[in-house]
Amino acid sequence: MPAPASRHNPFEFGGELKASSLIDREQELDLVIRTIENGGKLFLIGPRRYGKTSILAAAEEKLGDSSVAVLRYDAEVYESLGHLAEALLAGAAKKLTPTLEKAGEAIRRLASKLKPQVDYDLADQSLSITLGTSGKTAAKVLPLLTDVLNIIDRMAAGAGRRAAVILDEFQQIIEEGGATAERQIRGTVQRHHNTAYVFAGSKTRMLADMTSDPARAFWKLGSRLFLGPIPREAWREFLTRAFTRSAFKVQPVALEHLLDVAEDVPFNIQQLANACWELLRASGGGTLTSDRVDHGLVRLVTRENSSYTQIWNSLARQQKIALKAVIDEGGTDLRSAAVLARYGIAASTMHKMLKVLDSRGLVREDETVGSIRYRLEDPFFARWLRLVQAGAYDQR
Repeated sequence: MPAPASRHNPFEFGGELKASSLIDREQELDLVIRTIENGGKLFLIGPRRYGKTSILAAAEEKLGDSSVAVLRYDAEVYESLGHLAEALLAGAAKKLTPTLEKAGEAIRRLASKLKPQVDYDLADQSLSITLGTSGKTAAKVLPLLTDVLNIIDRMAAGAGRRAAVILDEFQQIIEEGGATAERQIRGTVQRHHNTAYVFAGSKTRMLADMTSDPARAFWKLGSRLFLGPIPREAWREFLTRAFTRSAFKVQPVALEHLLDVAEDVPFNIQQLANACWELLRASGGGTLTSDRVDHGLVRLVTRENSSYTQIWNSLARQQKIALKAVIDEGGTDLRSAAVLARYGIAASTMHKMLKVLDSRGLVREDETVGSIRYRLEDPFFARWLRLVQAGAYDQR
């Protein structure tokens, strides 16, 4: 059997995609870019693994040749709001001033009341700022963050440019700062005329509530974009093209099976397709069948055994029961009398455990007309658990 035409696996996952690699996200990407170019404000809301961060990275890439200074930061990366503020200020100074020396001068002048310590290395063109926030509570650091946002807007005005502050996993800021953070951030950014804002997050219920309640500060602050699944037709076209370019054949039913077991989650589709491609390559070619999709899934979850085991063992007994209920019941009617009796758990306990699992990023709520469904953030975790509990790892 002839070897595949290409030995490069075309299925990417686990990192930010380039703009050219996005699948059927043109409208979403265009809205992010247009919001920034127009100096607007946008809340980008979508579950983890749906490609939110890749859209933001693609927007930054597309704006690379424009006059917009894009400041994109993930709030979850920083151990405190103070460290996020320091990173924002350093990034703005570097992008909105012509040299590092000018950046240091601008920081000392515009942020004098913050008493910044500026360190820069001309050899590697690095710049860092310390604002003395270590050990301070979120309540005390929050005004410093809004001060930094004000400074960025003034820097942009002085440079005659537009700045764009993109804060990924934005809910982290609100979880630390509470309702006060919502009020102070709104009161700050609504006065800015030189800075666009994109607030992105994966806690979909939290962010939806935050932006849809007239009693809360972010009500009508900006546009909202809810990131949904990519249409299957786009996936069929992409997957077929990618496999056949490598001289593999594809059964249409196998593609549907792949999309079903990945539950239309973009990350998981790419991850499983990657594993299937490697199986086909190792066998010297052939056809993607449903059996090969299942084989690829078993190999994939087996490789993740250590990670999944750690997650499962970290759960309390009642959390495990609630998670099993999500898996076995398809995430629906979890507080019905029949389900509660089947799992031997009280309604109040089920409600509490689901909230814990949600807060830990293991499940999320999907709300449709008249019903709520709980779904695993990683649908492959369910397959791993079934394999382990059935003692089926000999299928590898």
